[in-house]
Amino acid sequence: MISQGSDNQGNVFQWGDLLSDISLQRLLIVKWDGRGGSELTNLAGRLGFEVTTCSKPSDARNLIEGTCFDSVIIDRKSYDDELNNFLKWIASLGKEKPYVILAIEQGSADELANLIGIGADDFLFIDSGETESIARLQIMESRIRARKTDLEDIAKIKRDRNRYESLFLESPEAVLVLKNRQGKVIGVNRAVKSVLGYDGKALLGKYMSLIFPQIFGKDGHASSGEVLSGSTVLKAIPYRRPDGDHMHLDIMMSAIPWDSGYAVMMLCRDVSWRAGEEGNRIKDSKDQALARFAAGITDEFGDLLTSLGGNLTLLESTDFLSEESRETIKCAQQACERGREIINEIASIRGGRKAKMKNKLDLPDIVRKTVHYSLFDYDHIRPVFNFEKGLLPVMGDEEQIRQMINCLVGNAAEVMTESGLRDGKIIIDASNVVVGEGSLIPLNSGDYVHLTLTDNGPKLTDSEIGQIFDPYFSRDKGVRGFGLSRAASICRSHNGYILADSGENEGACFELYLPANSKDGIRADDKQSNESALRVLVLDDEPHICSMVEKALTREGHEVFCVSTGKAALRAYDKAEEFGRPFDVLLFDLDVRGGMRGDQTLSKIRSKNPKVKAIVTTGYVDDNVLENYLEHGFCGILTKPFRIAHLTSTIERLGRQQRD
Repeated sequence: MISQGSDNQGNVFQWGDLLSDISLQRLLIVKWDGRGGSELTNLAGRLGFEVTTCSKPSDARNLIEGTCFDSVIIDRKSYDDELNNFLKWIASLGKEKPYVILAIEQGSADELANLIGIGADDFLFIDSGETESIARLQIMESRIRARKTDLEDIAKIKRDRNRYESLFLESPEAVLVLKNRQGKVIGVNRAVKSVLGYDGKALLGKYMSLIFPQIFGKDGHASSGEVLSGSTVLKAIPYRRPDGDHMHLDIMMSAIPWDSGYAVMMLCRDVSWRAGEEGNRIKDSKDQALARFAAGITDEFGDLLTSLGGNLTLLESTDFLSEESRETIKCAQQACERGREIINEIASIRGGRKAKMKNKLDLPDIVRKTVHYSLFDYDHIRPVFNFEKGLLPVMGDEEQIRQMINCLVGNAAEVMTESGLRDGKIIIDASNVVVGEGSLIPLNSGDYVHLTLTDNGPKLTDSEIGQIFDPYFSRDKGVRGFGLSRAASICRSHNGYILADSGENEGACFELYLPANSKDGIRADDKQSNESALRVLVLDDEPHICSMVEKALTREGHEVFCVSTGKAALRAYDKAEEFGRPFDVLLFDLDVRGGMRGDQTLSKIRSKNPKVKAIVTTGYVDDNVLENYLEHGFCGILTKPFRIAHLTSTIERLGRQQRD
């Protein structure tokens, strides 16, 4: 603020009310001949202005281009030839233009209107007195201040407008502006393309009855009173995009001022995830029913195939068979093996046997070896590994993890080969991630290893992504499509999560989340051979299973006693202890009809002898006892249908441990 002036020696002169609130600082004076220009220069200096002087307009132009001046005072008469060009240049500066005062002689005001029209803002008589000069400076200061305020207000309005435009245009929800009580579109944002599937510009001028006939009438007018009022919320409205995809939208409408009237702002939000929750619950119910059916099938047919395969093995070992008979038995055994594979595939439809969670796994080493093995026959496909340094271990069943990776890699290799791709690539990335409570991934909070497999083969379609993990689904109609279903089942059995999507540029991308764990794992025991006869107690309610097991173990020199109920197993165990001939190994079926289950029977025996060695057999692969068989006292599992060789080696290994 300037309310006082000073001379070059620092003496202050009070000017009273005439000098109140003058706040200009930089003034350029283009001096004219005579003492008038010098007096004005001295006056401005005493008033506190930073005064710069020059002798002609060309010099003034150079100074203005290099320095910001608030105002310029220039003589009209002295520079008559150059003045017009100078004023035109000044006017071209736009908002950076300084305030221009022309110093004129009295009697020449007739040309002033033309000069003001081309860039001059005010005039000052050359022979004006000090009081009049100060008044002119006050007027100049007031106008400059008003102009600066106007420019700041305009800049603020532009900033606010840009912010609101950004909110409107960049909103993730589709926003449309509808004219008054009609559904005519007069404004759209960019998300209209991604949410509704329409090009926004193409919608301008159209009526919403084209998109939402259930909300807007065919005549283009809103058919609902709530919509007409411009204030409503419609939830989970079914919507079909132009590309055929179906989704659900929440639609919110509100009245907004528009020109001289009002308009309706319509916001559309994709809530397909929420609308699909009910469908997911129905799907889960069907999955559970399918899982129960699969469990029953695997149990019943597991018993049959175990008995059939075991008796064929026993028959093959006899000496009286002809070569033709042996060849027939071998074909039947191959059919049994195929039956075992199908039973295992059915078991993977939903759930399947939970991972043993016994071993602490070095995932990079397992993945590398499994991928190289899976691509052994695919010379045109190369793997690329990107593992984060310090990758956390996972706890799980190494055999199942290898099987899961093999299914995913094998599927990608087959698809790329069938597509004719000659330079295939599978990129395997692994990193540590933390899943928080607010995560969209349906997992418990904690540390996970994030494993992704991305190939450069054909992209997945939306329909393929939705059913790629379903049993029997396959691009190739000639295969059953159990591979990816089995991989998903194994991932879930490790309390993990798996999803599929198309890659960013090409191919398919599979993402897996496996729980990370740093606890020490328990390694499986080494196999040990049978060196002496063992006494084995078998509990199974299927006579053909008991007969086959008894023959198989007896042939190996072991003593076998079979029972069909839990009570009979308890009596047999007590009698054996009483006579001093205890059983070395117990082989109990988990599900026994009409009495105690195998785990219940074992619980009563372990109350007497906690160190007893027992094996559980069953075809119900998703039973809770199998997930935690060690906690129920069992030392091993035989999942039906099992092979005689596997039965014998497991019995002999545990029997040897018991005797040692």
